[in-house]
Amino acid sequence: MDRKRTYRLLLGLVLILAFFYTLGLFGVVSFRVSYYITIFMLVLFVLLRIEYHSRG
Repeated sequence: MDRKRTYRLLLGLVLILAFFYTLGLFGVVSFRVSYYITIFMLVLFVLLRIEYHSRG
């Protein structure tokens, strides 16, 4: 899969997760959901930074 398509899929995933994170902050869903989304986003950020710097 090319890089542009991968980043578009990740953008869609992050937007969906951000929506559920916001619902967790408002108390609509369990706060545990927001906690795990935060962990996932941090890991995704670190992996993308490592991939970016390894290309360069």
